[in-house]
This record gives sequence, C-alpha cells and structure tokens, in this order.
Amino acid sequence: MLKPSKVIDALVLDHELVLQFFALFSRFEYALKRTPAFLKRSDNAQPNWKEYANSLRGRFATVRNDGFRDAVAFLLAEPPNTQIVLGNKLTWKRTVRRNGENDERYILRLVCTVRNNLFHGGKYPAPFGPVEDVARNRQLLQAGITVLSHCLNLRNDVRSRFEETA
Repeated sequence: MLKPSKVIDALVLDHELVLQFFALFSRFEYALKRTPAFLKRSDNAQPNWKEYANSLRGRFATVRNDGFRDAVAFLLAEPPNTQIVLGNKLTWKRTVRRNGENDERYILRLVCTVRNNLFHGGKYPAPFGPVEDVARNRQLLQAGITVLSHCLNLRNDVRSRFEETA
C-alpha cells in the first residue's frame, strides 16, 4: 500500500505552498457557502462561484496592489491548462476565455482550474514522467493565493464569513 507520505512526496511541488493554497481555497469555499447569495440551491452544498464573480464585476480593476495585478496578469498570460480525455488518454488543453466572460469570472475560473488540477490528481508525475514546468505550477499556486486573498477585501459579507470563528 502506498503510504500518504509517499503520495505527498510524489507531488513535485512546494508542499507548504500546496497546503497554503488548499487551506485558503477551502476556507474561501466555506465562506461562499455560508453567504446566502453565493450558496447554490441544490441537494449538495456548493459555492456559487459564478454569482460571486458576477458580484465583483469591474472590481478587480480597482485593486491597487502590485502583487494582485501581477497575479492577474500572470493568469491571463499563462492560464492553467485543463485536463481532458482525448482518444481514451489523459491530456491537456489550454483554458480559454469564454465569450462574454468578464475578468472576474475568467480569473476566478482559472483559480478553480488550478485547484481542480491539483485536487483531482492532474499534477502527479506517474505514469507519464516528471511534471513539466514545476516553476510555472508554483507560480499558478501563488497567483491563486494572491487573487483569493485580495478578493476577501472586495466583499465584506464573504470576508466576515471567512474570518468567523464560531
């Protein structure tokens, strides 16, 4: 049986950065689900990222932080790929902006793609060989952390849910 420590070691990424990203993303989704406007109405409790992103429309341009701007610029220039199945094989395709998708929706969808790739096993090397461009993957994680961190300042209701302790 493969030990959890070996699974973690197989992730060719900065483990602390991965933990930071997962913890922030997880708590962010918690905050969205606890904010009535961003809870999807279905049997399973799910955050409504689209509604949240739509509520921020035009707000990313108002953020006056170089780190945030750099993170957004990086995601726009180097979006994470999306893992797909092509001819019964796993492969990657470039994640493209959808027609009519505003900056906030696109950027937050890209951050969710970073999470999906990591969480759903798209960043393990076996059996396809080493993960390519580890530095880029690190940049994607850091950009996601930066974007989510700054998003907390754009909606007080989400920030208060994120910060609640009881």
